[in-house]
Amino acid sequence: MKKDFFDALQEVYTKGGIGNTLMCQFFENSNGGGESQFAKLAVYMEWKYGITCTKQVKTEHIYELLELLKENGFKDTTLKGYISAFRQVYKWNKHLFLESFEIPTNTGFAKWAEKRNT
Repeated sequence: MKKDFFDALQEVYTKGGIGNTLMCQFFENSNGGGESQFAKLAVYMEWKYGITCTKQVKTEHIYELLELLKENGFKDTTLKGYISAFRQVYKWNKHLFLESFEIPTNTGFAKWAEKRNT
């Protein structure tokens, strides 16, 4: 991953596209936190896969973003905080996800990472 790509994830509010759209929606209807982390996920998904609808986001995509953040020096406690944030977004904004969406967990991320690295 190029450094400028990763750095851009820090500026989700100003980059336009799905991340900015989500942040505007969250600002108007904020319920439980986690919005900034979810907007970073949305920007990542749009740039990497061309996904412009959150209903296409899969749990594996969340784990993939977490792995990218880990590779760029984010601590395990921060990643666990991100998982909690994604869970909060799901709790308060279920309309953004498919009914079949699987909520991310710390254990799920650990198993995903282990499976990916073998």
